[in-house]
Amino acid sequence: MREAGQSAACETALLAPCTAAPAATPERSASAAACRPAAPAGYTPARLKRLWSLLFGTLVFLVALWVLRRWALGLTLEELLREITAVGPEPILLAVAFTALSFAALIGYEYYAVRFVRRTAPFQAVALYSFITQAIAHAVGFAILIGATVRYRLYGAKGFTFLDVMKIQLYFSSAFGLGMATLGGIVLLAWPEVLAAATGLAPSWFRLLGLLVLAGVAVILLLVSVLRRRLRLLGQVVELPEWRITLLLIALGIGDLAGIAATLHVLLPPELALAYHETLAILVAALALGLLSQVPGSLGVLEGAVLLLIAPPEQLTAALFGALILFRAIYYMLPLALGTLGLLVVELWRLGRGRCD
Repeated sequence: MREAGQSAACETALLAPCTAAPAATPERSASAAACRPAAPAGYTPARLKRLWSLLFGTLVFLVALWVLRRWALGLTLEELLREITAVGPEPILLAVAFTALSFAALIGYEYYAVRFVRRTAPFQAVALYSFITQAIAHAVGFAILIGATVRYRLYGAKGFTFLDVMKIQLYFSSAFGLGMATLGGIVLLAWPEVLAAATGLAPSWFRLLGLLVLAGVAVILLLVSVLRRRLRLLGQVVELPEWRITLLLIALGIGDLAGIAATLHVLLPPELALAYHETLAILVAALALGLLSQVPGSLGVLEGAVLLLIAPPEQLTAALFGALILFRAIYYMLPLALGTLGLLVVELWRLGRGRCD
């Protein structure tokens, strides 16, 4: 009853004409106090979450820098340059090809995301916009913010609303997350020894974690099938892709990550004698840590995690550093340069036509 009285008092105060100031009474003062919005708390759950995220990311980044410094002690610039130039053209060309395959899988995400929001655009435009967006977002970091901003600049000229672009971004991020979770679960279940050897934990713990992750993916697929593509969340109806499309997106996500792992694998020094599945397990773990840290482009975090998990002998440390530098250059910097150039070409072409394409 007290809450109802306060609500009525608020409505009366809002609807009453402002002709004269009424006399102050204890009842009216109490009603006015009830109508005043409560002062924001100093530490809301959202602020605490952001603070924790910032602290965690900073801690992971500092640890990664310590790891890199520890492994880089004694290395000289001449050694690194010698190791980089010792990599022949064939591994570099293969790395570029596998990078292209990874970005091709990302174009598949984009194509189905555009269909999901019931918009149409030429496939060539979708492919170009996908490459530009991901090339910039991968290297710069803050993928959701940067990705949504670049996408809106590109798709807005074709009549897409900001809500459409946010749905595409959400769809894209969810598909990537499902693909990474599925591949991560498979890696943990099939090859737990790779991470167990680096962490000292029993392989059974990693197998259990893999089972839990795959069970979570299975639950999501079940929900997609049972809920008939509609889910009410916070009063809003959210459409879900059908389970066949979800499986296809998971396959594209696995293809994307497999391409990234192959890019790194062909650049690694052969003397490490790592099998591809070992590189795959190491890369998935390193990428997951980089995503959790929210460090832009996982810079330093990915490299530090790979160094820790591989733990190369001293005579191969320089060669591994050289491979990681080449990997960063090929998978992140080369697409960033091409994506930025592509964005510039699109803007100049639109400017030249005098209208939005």
